Amino acid sequence: MTALEARKFAEKEIKAGKTPSYDDLREWLEIVESLGELKKVDGADWNLEMGTLAELIARESKGPVPAVLFDNIKDYPKGYRALFAQNASFKRMALDLGLPLDLSGLDLVRVFRQKLAAHKPIPHKVVKSGPVLENVLSGKDVNLLKFPVPFMHELDGGRFIGTACLVITRDPDEGWVNFGAYRGMVHNEKSMALYISPGKHGSIQRRKWFEQGKRCPVIVCVGQDPVLFMVSGNEIDYGVSEFDYAGGLKGRPIEVIEGKATGLPFPAHAEIVIEGFMDPKDVQKEGPFGEWTGYYASSTRPEPVIQVENIYHRNEPILCCARPGRPPSDYSLAKCFVKSALIWDQVEKA
Repeated sequence: MTALEARKFAEKEIKAGKTPSYDDLREWLEIVESLGELKKVDGADWNLEMGTLAELIARESKGPVPAVLFDNIKDYPKGYRALFAQNASFKRMALDLGLPLDLSGLDLVRVFRQKLAAHKPIPHKVVKSGPVLENVLSGKDVNLLKFPVPFMHELDGGRFIGTACLVITRDPDEGWVNFGAYRGMVHNEKSMALYISPGKHGSIQRRKWFEQGKRCPVIVCVGQDPVLFMVSGNEIDYGVSEFDYAGGLKGRPIEVIEGKATGLPFPAHAEIVIEGFMDPKDVQKEGPFGEWTGYYASSTRPEPVIQVENIYHRNEPILCCARPGRPPSDYSLAKCFVKSALIWDQVEKA
């Protein structure tokens, strides 16, 4: 579906009181623009300006906080874009989940609870091709700084490419695939540090690889369907793949492609995908980073490094970013929305 076709379809569905469906981030953006919830900014600097502008736009918004799409970013060609605040409104979260667009607050939480009560995971579907394979960079062509990675806060340890991301790993013993929203800091064109909070499923899986004296295969997706990012930031039962869980929310399988170096699945309709390995002996400084809690939660520390072997990306790619800051923010709103539904269920069951 072309951008114009997606826009016309969205406008027709919205006018009929329906929630439009979408296949990828670009169709989602066309719908969001039709809803009047997309702010476009041209000419910002990746160095401090993008993060600051995203925060100011959120603070000054009189109504729903818009998604913010940056283009013509300093030092980068037109079309190499960055998206902030994907899930910073109830209407956009309803769109992600296929729920009524006219609901908000507790009314939306109630309907989401009903959806969760009937939810069943749908196994992801492996395909051979997809838009993300429009460009494949390997070897000397690998360059993480080909994309407009923001330097968000003046005390950050570097430029963080992994904020609104999916970090994809596999359990070496059981074989199931996990993804979570962890953070990744660029060291240079070909390597990035990866911080995962202790106890997270990705951390458990990585430790298993390291304890076996093996490199840990990893994929970091940094541009994707917003519902995948919503799922990545919440706790799913151990042993259940987030790809399958997200498929249950969308009502159809998530199409994935298997990485040529790791064999790990990644979304076929993703914007940017980074593939590589972490070696237990290869650690470098990571952080600090102004986190979603609104403060610096830790100082610089040694963390495992991803040595990048391949980058896959669409033409004119969109880098997804989460603006960390004092709550409420785009990240905290979505997390609280999902948590509200889950906690409500547990309270009623108690």
